[in-house]
Amino acid sequence: MARRTMSMAIMKFDRNQALLSRTVDVPDVLVSQAHPRVAVEGFVNGIYDAAEIPVARYFFLKDNGEPVAAIPVFTDRIFVQQYAVTRLDSGIKSPEDLRGRKVMIPGYYLTSSIWHRGLLKDNFEVEPHEVEWVTFYPERDPRMSPPEGVKVTHVPAERMGIKLLLDGTVDALMLECTGPKQGDEPDRIVPVYQNVDQVLRDWYQQTHFHPGVHIIGVRESAVDERPEFLEELCHAFDEARGLTYKVLQNERQTALPMMRSYLNETRAIFGDDPWPYGYDKIQAEVAQALSYAHDQGLTKSLQTPEQLFEKPARDFRFKSRMAYGSDPFMHPMP
Repeated sequence: MARRTMSMAIMKFDRNQALLSRTVDVPDVLVSQAHPRVAVEGFVNGIYDAAEIPVARYFFLKDNGEPVAAIPVFTDRIFVQQYAVTRLDSGIKSPEDLRGRKVMIPGYYLTSSIWHRGLLKDNFEVEPHEVEWVTFYPERDPRMSPPEGVKVTHVPAERMGIKLLLDGTVDALMLECTGPKQGDEPDRIVPVYQNVDQVLRDWYQQTHFHPGVHIIGVRESAVDERPEFLEELCHAFDEARGLTYKVLQNERQTALPMMRSYLNETRAIFGDDPWPYGYDKIQAEVAQALSYAHDQGLTKSLQTPEQLFEKPARDFRFKSRMAYGSDPFMHPMP
């Protein structure tokens, strides 16, 4: 009997590109590119059998008993400290100065926001209720609500709140990427973390965390129908990542003049697997994120990493690694 064709929605990142172009083919799986909101809602409503979804949303779905699973693949990761910014004249010189201030974030339970608040509490003893939070996205699930005692105001904003930062409406932004700046705005916006590049390196050396913010969710109905589905997806994402590692090592394929220096530094800091997949690689980081999610009121119970991944996904061994250098005649990934 022929297998049903499964559907999966993902974003277009370099590590996913080979799946979208079908350079890496997943048998009987239709892989499509989708806007994050479309992918998540399609996944939650059963339109997609698998999808790239926010890590925090996955925690929430599992905590509420939704029939979903995941593979230990973070398709997107960010060091959140570099996305905490303030005005040059705000008087904020350190994250601890955010106490009592208005801070704009995309959404209260966005994965990056959970990490921002966790670091504030762990490293600077600033509790969530000591900051006045302003969001420019509404929560995607009406069941999500901030804990009692935490003030959150929703204010729609263009350009990720940059205008509201510069006109004094808010005192800082804690984002998930660099917001678009115009004119002299880059000169008026400064990091909240002093010497932020060194902060990132030191924090990684201490924790070995590069926070995952997107994960590949899989509906349990798809796993029941096709028990090998989890392992097939693990294999496909591993193969796609391996191709990306090869392309990156040919620095002439990018438009960054000093790419080789950056690649050398990346290997020195992260080793030959700078974008790790696999339960063994992400277990400690997931445990920390789960702790933050529970402490901040996203989940009712304190889950464990083992509860989030079924055994075939936990046991899969991802093999792709970044070699040093590449074939100079290798073509770019289609």
